[in-house]
Amino acid sequence: MKTYPIHFILSSLVLMFLLSACDDHRFPGLAPSQLRLKTVTEVIGSNQLTSEFSYDQQGKLSGIKTYRKDTARLEFTSYIYDNQSKLVQIQRTIQTHLTPDPPRTKTDRYSFGYAGDDQIAEIRYTNNAVDSLNFICKPTYNSANQIIGNYVESFNGYQYNQFTTQFTYTNKNLTSARITFLPTGQVSEFDFLYDTKVNPFYGIIMPIATLNLDPVTISPISVFVYPAKNDGIANLMSLSQNNPTSDGYYDFVYTYNNLGLPTSRTAFRAGFPDRIVMGTLYFEYESY
Repeated sequence: MKTYPIHFILSSLVLMFLLSACDDHRFPGLAPSQLRLKTVTEVIGSNQLTSEFSYDQQGKLSGIKTYRKDTARLEFTSYIYDNQSKLVQIQRTIQTHLTPDPPRTKTDRYSFGYAGDDQIAEIRYTNNAVDSLNFICKPTYNSANQIIGNYVESFNGYQYNQFTTQFTYTNKNLTSARITFLPTGQVSEFDFLYDTKVNPFYGIIMPIATLNLDPVTISPISVFVYPAKNDGIANLMSLSQNNPTSDGYYDFVYTYNNLGLPTSRTAFRAGFPDRIVMGTLYFEYESY
């Protein structure tokens, strides 16, 4: 893993698969097990954040409710599909409440546009925060329908940013990513290692939920999947079929159930002998 000279976090924008073909979230290789995510809980020290997943009658992800144990943060995320089951919008409402201050609310919207072959052609993001962020992301694909890169433009009211990404795969796992910031040419590179088990988030678009009380408002870099310092409930690389065991910054250790699905993921600082725990995710599944 190499970084120069800015340590930004990979914006991978979970767009690996044809959303129009995804009628449910049955895990690949495990059908007809008919298991799906029920809850994911992140624990960092004494702080705890839980996300509860809900699905529509066709089995598509329809909503996520996320809350902190101390009730200081509450999120509702809804997924809107068209009559062909294509995802057209994600809307997330975030409420934070630090007494004695009144509650603060922010609403994120992600709108998806499609090309004629049903691939996602662009994602447009807006929010209603004071420093409102707007961005547009345009992914590119290879013949296997894997995202091999994207181009992102963003504006937060006073600053305009551009960057491009290039992805390299080994089979169905993203093994390296290169981010180039424009017009400076500054580059960050990330390398990934994996286990051989099923990634329960593979192909799920899920905005970050974070233990931070102040919602992200001005950075497009970590809007989707890859939160800094393991800070957030999210699929770590949902562009990949298997679970990452290293990203160069952190090492990840899993426990699994008898089907090979992870039941926990603990993050440690990579390259340090102290093995300090940076955070743990706990996964719960349900039959359907």
